[in-house]
Amino acid sequence: MTDPADLAYEVLQRVAAFVKTLPADQLADLASGAAKLELVPKGGRPAKKAAPAKAAALSRPVGEIESTLAQLATLPAATQYLGDLRLTVPQLRELAKVLGVALPAKATKVAITEAIAQATAGRRLDSAALS
Repeated sequence: MTDPADLAYEVLQRVAAFVKTLPADQLADLASGAAKLELVPKGGRPAKKAAPAKAAALSRPVGEIESTLAQLATLPAATQYLGDLRLTVPQLRELAKVLGVALPAKATKVAITEAIAQATAGRRLDSAALS
């Protein structure tokens, strides 16, 4: 049964048998276009890949955050400042990306905050101490 016409006939017979078993409300939805038939592989539906979450806009411009971090005198103050901004993990990741701070893929919110603070205020303070 490799002839496309024979295959189409077989498929239409199966669809007709299936549609006969539908309740009236589902049949009406199909007829109106509110519902649709979907081809599903025999093993089931493939898992949908989650769309990457877009980071929400930061509460302050990145330049302002960066300049404030550069002015803070201690590393704990920089960490506290970032905590006070109440940024989400995606927002912190975006901030780190813009600031050029490398992060592990599974970094937690605390780890991201500390990495940003160290990369901005901490390195400056280390440099000043060595001078």
